[in-house]
Amino acid sequence: MRLDKFVYTAYMKRLIPLIMTIGIAVLAGYYFAQHKKNNLILKLISSTSVSDQLLGISLLQSASFDEVHEILSPIIETESDASDKAQQLIVSKAFQEERVSELKHVNIDAELFEAAIWWSQRSGSTDVELEIEFPPSPWIKKLLALHPFHDQSPSYEEIVELPVRDRDGSVVLTVLAIYQTAPQNIENLVLEWDADIDLEKRKAALLLRALMSLPLPESSSEIESLHTIGVILQDEDFQLAWRAMHREDGTIDPDVALAALIIDKERFIPELIQSAKQQLWTLPEHPIVLAKTFSSSIADQIPFEFLENKETRKKWWSLYACGLLQEE
Repeated sequence: MRLDKFVYTAYMKRLIPLIMTIGIAVLAGYYFAQHKKNNLILKLISSTSVSDQLLGISLLQSASFDEVHEILSPIIETESDASDKAQQLIVSKAFQEERVSELKHVNIDAELFEAAIWWSQRSGSTDVELEIEFPPSPWIKKLLALHPFHDQSPSYEEIVELPVRDRDGSVVLTVLAIYQTAPQNIENLVLEWDADIDLEKRKAALLLRALMSLPLPESSSEIESLHTIGVILQDEDFQLAWRAMHREDGTIDPDVALAALIIDKERFIPELIQSAKQQLWTLPEHPIVLAKTFSSSIADQIPFEFLENKETRKKWWSLYACGLLQEE
C-alpha cells in the first residue's frame, strides 16, 4: 500500500510540472497569436485602402465596445463604406453591452444615433387602424394582405383572382401576399401557374417555389426576365442577381430583388436598405414589404405611421437598419 502511494506521489510530482509547462506554452501561444492579430488589425485599419479597412473591421467582431471604439475612431469621419461598417459595428457592440447612451460620445451619424436611442427606449404598441375607401385598386388590396388591418384584408381567393402584375409591372406584391395569406395553397397553385400562358403567373410560380423551398424547374425559358430569375434561384448566382436587379434607368427591379433576397438575405438586405434610402424604387412600398417579409421581427416593431410619407419613410428605414444591428 505504501509502495503504491509512493509511486503515485512520484508520478504526480513529475506530472504537475509538465501540466504547468503545457499551460504556459498554450497561454504564450495565445498571447503571441492575439498580438499578431492585433497588429494585423491596426495595419489594415490604418491603410488607405477601403478594402483593407473593411477586412480589419471584420476581424473585430469579438472585440469589446471600448476596443472597437478606440481602434475605429480614425476612420469614422471618412465618408466611405468602411466608415459605415465601422459605425454599424460600434452601434452593434453598444447594444450588446447595453451602452447605447454612450454613443453620444462617439462621432457617428446623427440619424443612426437617433435610431439607436429609439430602439433602446422603445415601448408601447405599434398597432394602427388604417382607413381605406373601398373599392381600392388591386395593388392596394395586396398591400392590405401584407399589412393586415382588422377585416379589410382580402382573402386568398380574392388575391389569386386579381391581376398578377402591380402598378409598375412587377409580381412581387402578388407573390408575397399569397405567401403570407395562404402558404398551404402554394404547392397546388404553382402546379397550375407553371404552365400558364401568362408570363407573370409563371414568374410568380417560380418565386413562390423558391420561397417555399419547392423543387425548381430547369431555367430553359426563352423569355429573358423569366430565364434570369430562374438562373439566379437555381445557381444562387449572386453576381447575376446584383446586375439584374439594377435596371438601366437606375431603378431596382423588385422581382429580381426578391430572388436575390431568397438566395442570400444577409448579403442583399444592406443593398435593399441603401437603395430604398436613395429612392431607387418606382413603388416605395416594394422594399418595405420585402423588408417586412425577410425581417418581420424588426419591421413589425416600427410604428406604421412612419410609412405615411417620403420624409417619415427615411426614419422608418433608419430604424429598420438599426434594428438589425440590435438583433445581431
